Amino acid sequence: MRIRNFNEGLVLKTIEENRSISRADVGKIVGLTPPTISAIVKDLIERDIVQEIGKGVSSGGKKPILLKINSKAAYMIAVDLGGENGIRVALMDLSYHIIKEKFGPKIESLDGKKFKNALSVILTDFIREMNIPKGKILGICIGVPGIIDYKLKKVTVAPYLNWEISLEDLNLREIGISITIENDVNLMALGEKTKGIAQKINNFVFVGERTGIGAGIIINRKLYKGAHNAAGEVGYLLIDPEYAPKSTRDYGCLEKLSSYKVIVEKARERMGKNFRVMDVFKMAAEGNSVALGIVKEALEFLAYGIGNISCVLDPELVIIGGGISILPPRFLEEIKMNIKEIIPFVPKIEFSKLGEDGVVIGAAVKVLEPLKRRGLMVVK
Repeated sequence: MRIRNFNEGLVLKTIEENRSISRADVGKIVGLTPPTISAIVKDLIERDIVQEIGKGVSSGGKKPILLKINSKAAYMIAVDLGGENGIRVALMDLSYHIIKEKFGPKIESLDGKKFKNALSVILTDFIREMNIPKGKILGICIGVPGIIDYKLKKVTVAPYLNWEISLEDLNLREIGISITIENDVNLMALGEKTKGIAQKINNFVFVGERTGIGAGIIINRKLYKGAHNAAGEVGYLLIDPEYAPKSTRDYGCLEKLSSYKVIVEKARERMGKNFRVMDVFKMAAEGNSVALGIVKEALEFLAYGIGNISCVLDPELVIIGGGISILPPRFLEEIKMNIKEIIPFVPKIEFSKLGEDGVVIGAAVKVLEPLKRRGLMVVK
């Protein structure tokens, strides 16, 4: 069955946003009469979407019974293609908690055909293993690096991949669950807006330091994508003409100077062995002089990029996320100092506390938010 009308969707949204709330307070917020609220809540409880969790405080008289969303009433499946640990598939509940997850190969190690097969296999196996009826899965969102043509459901520009992704080409129809795709850094911005440090911020920019570099832009609490869905492709910011891209398939200038790919390549060149980017960050934090030099170089160029972004958008907050956020606060202070040298106004800048989880949280938000807005959250 589904949330049957606008009023039910409104009540559900109010309960979720307040975490624990009485029927009377729900009525005051949404402007519905007590009998209407009681009828809607009764129905939601019977369908196991809402739970009673005990009594609240009363200013006099009977203590009100508090309500909360049953976070296990339905689920979303989130897929992150751009993580350092390979393809990541996560089962998310209605509170955006990770219930179960599975990892596959890194997509840069696969050609287009092998990737399509790997994603189909990992998703099919995951759905079979999770032991939850398909009717309780509201949808799947796949976070992908690159620029997306939403009409064609296709990634059109992604130097990181060297091949195109089309949702139609993935042959996932047999899964039988609605699937959408979104830029991975946009998803990280949605994750911050919903569960991270930007929950009360109207205008902010999330800068995702991953294999490439991108930004998710939130204006008036809404994701801004631009006229060609390319807003936030800050990896192409021109920091040094020497590193300008040579073709549309080439990495952008900032990505050539500051991305994970560059950091691990420099570590291999200067230390003579292969490292994961997280290992380089940890060594830098521990004072390894070579790793420290590599990371400081990357952060200096990243600071120039953030300075450019700040000049154009003047955000309330800039969040830097991805694995880079494991670095100690002194590295963040160094970024701020570098920005102060090039612009007279420095926005508030913070490291994300969500880490790589931001993508899967944002993917769950991407599935759930439109359903809540339309009052169509399906729970069978």
